Amino acid sequence: MKNDKNSRIEQLLDMAYTTGSAKRTAAIARQILEISPDNTEALILMADTTDDPHKREKILTHALKSLDDPENFSPDDKDELTFSVNYRLAYTYFADNRPGDSLLCCENALKVSGYDSDSENDIKELYYRVLIELEEWGRILGETLKDDSHSLAWAYSRLAAAWMTAPGQSKAVCANMFWDALSISPEVPFYILGYLAEPDDDADDSEQEDFSFAVMYYDVLSVSDDFSDWFRRGTILFGLLTNRFDEREREYVLDVLDALGGYEEYERMSGIVIEGDDMAVIEILAANKCLSE
Repeated sequence: MKNDKNSRIEQLLDMAYTTGSAKRTAAIARQILEISPDNTEALILMADTTDDPHKREKILTHALKSLDDPENFSPDDKDELTFSVNYRLAYTYFADNRPGDSLLCCENALKVSGYDSDSENDIKELYYRVLIELEEWGRILGETLKDDSHSLAWAYSRLAAAWMTAPGQSKAVCANMFWDALSISPEVPFYILGYLAEPDDDADDSEQEDFSFAVMYYDVLSVSDDFSDWFRRGTILFGLLTNRFDEREREYVLDVLDALGGYEEYERMSGIVIEGDDMAVIEILAANKCLSE
């Protein structure tokens, strides 16, 4: 009888994963839960097809508890399901302004990561973002020292942490970190500051990823007014030297740059013949210690 029950659940799960319809998936998940009320995979499917964030949180909390009983999942799948539930709960808690709970779920997910590289990158990005929210500057610096991913989250998190660890006293170090971050994706600062509009639906994946990251990290600038001004100064300087602003915008951003104390630096760099792509410009700006003062 038990084997028949498990076989039926497996059959329904296969149907749920292949239906392509959220409504149909939810209906199949409900069928599974009628057979096994604490089935972990069915609860995850229900959460994924639930729009109400509070209902989703309740379902995912149920799913997390269901992992205590091996009857609710295949033993070979426990780590992957643990990752999946904590991954979803981490984002749900973060959206509900509960960074402490989100951090715990991020940590639990990272302990059993290794099943989906994209999802693992996402949870690491959220992990750093939550640490920023909690102002865990020392912990961020420690984590980024061990992290060889050199992702956008790594770059922007260590930059903010370095600034906040010694505000205004480590600009040379922070400047190098800023140019490193820019070299990973030159467009991200412009999305963060609103100088670039949201990509069209037909934009390539890298543009969409840059914009999504900027949405997640844009208010990191609010950790410090001085940091925000300094970050804007570097972005405008780079944007002017790479002709990212049209004629009307140039007049405005030059006034902003002057107010931020970066006009003389712009004039100095404008006098240097810069040839090549964005990376060449970034290398020259770094070599000339721009933003270090």
